[in-house]
Amino acid sequence: MAKDVKTSKARPKRASAAAIRDMACSELIARKLAKVAPDEDPAHVAGAIAIFATETIKRSANNLLEARAYLDGLRVGIDGLLKNAFPENDQEKPRE
Repeated sequence: MAKDVKTSKARPKRASAAAIRDMACSELIARKLAKVAPDEDPAHVAGAIAIFATETIKRSANNLLEARAYLDGLRVGIDGLLKNAFPENDQEKPRE
């Protein structure tokens, strides 16, 4: 028998207290960065963040496989933030 799944009425998953603390910490760091480099080119800021993340991962991971796992988590997080910043129903058509 197949289970009856209510996908359309399912409650959104609640964030854990640890996840909420982590997000608050990340938002605080982002606000500090915005104060230090408010007029910098976004590509340069993204590059600096990537370098910082790489150095942080190097201190935390014991090998390349662990480092890639951190990177995969980071990718998912960035994708989620971008989806929140640019909701699908709010997308503009590409300019030609």
